[in-house]
Amino acid sequence: MLAVLLAALAFIGGANAMVDPFFHYHGPYKGLQYPIDNERYQNDGITRHFDYDAVITGSSMTENFKTSQFDRLFGTKSVKVPFSGGRYKEINDNLTRAYESGHDPKIVLRCLDYSLLVKDKDEVYPNAEYPTYLTDDDPFNDIKYLLNLSVFFDDTLKVLSYTKEGHKTTSFDKYANWMADSTFGAEAVFSTYKLGKPAAKEKKLTASDKELIRGNLEQNVISQAEAHPETTFYLFFPPYSIAYWDQLNNENKINWRIDAEKYAIDMLLKCPNIKLFSFCTRYDITADLDNYKDQAHFKSWINDSILEWISRGEYQITKENEEAYLSDIRSFYGSYDYSTLHGGN
Repeated sequence: MLAVLLAALAFIGGANAMVDPFFHYHGPYKGLQYPIDNERYQNDGITRHFDYDAVITGSSMTENFKTSQFDRLFGTKSVKVPFSGGRYKEINDNLTRAYESGHDPKIVLRCLDYSLLVKDKDEVYPNAEYPTYLTDDDPFNDIKYLLNLSVFFDDTLKVLSYTKEGHKTTSFDKYANWMADSTFGAEAVFSTYKLGKPAAKEKKLTASDKELIRGNLEQNVISQAEAHPETTFYLFFPPYSIAYWDQLNNENKINWRIDAEKYAIDMLLKCPNIKLFSFCTRYDITADLDNYKDQAHFKSWINDSILEWISRGEYQITKENEEAYLSDIRSFYGSYDYSTLHGGN
């Protein structure tokens, strides 16, 4: 019985290592087709073992990007490694793993979520599983992967059946793309948030807020750019919807949010290999709730447009236009009649 048990464990461990559904030891084997559908279990292996010279990464704001379009516009061979709900730290840690594995991407495209800017530098998404046995350098805890029955039955065998059924390895155009499964429009957006009692006192950007921003950016964004001057980092603030600003307005935090952005911009523009973009001035997009499924997530045609705009250098924030940009969004979102979103009430 012991011999049978050891043989079974050896078989499971060998199969998990050879097929390697999470790319922990190697990239996809030729002849096998892999479903790529598990960000926090597969992204580390993708960044360490795939062949690429550019990276698209960020939160769920980046899940609908298409690497085929990006490569056509920028002349690259890219991978997409998004993290739904990912804080700045998780995204930075994954990029660090990419560089440590010997990759030297010439371009990194990354979103900087407004809602995650004023956060502790070490905060991670609380609702995600973090398989640290896949993302550390300890070979001994790999046993949690190799002898994992769930990995064997749910993932290793899935690769084999996926191949047998004639599927192809998931493309990065389709990986994590949620467009087809979403409902958009005002009704969908308003079902995702509820306004409380309007705040009477305006929130001001404090010294502690600035310290959070500084720590977050220095550790998780700027340090990476400074360590890799050979890489151009295309960073962008995504165009959250007017419903996001509606909540900020209700909480009397619009100026606070814009002041936080200004503080961040001033830090980021000091790095010569960072190109910073914002699409908040596309009011035709942000004020049209048909483009959104909630306060922040927009249709994939906007992702397509963002790649086009960035490739042409449109909506880039520079030292020369920063004040005009901030004044523009402060005027529009600060004077918008948000009562129209709620039937004039």
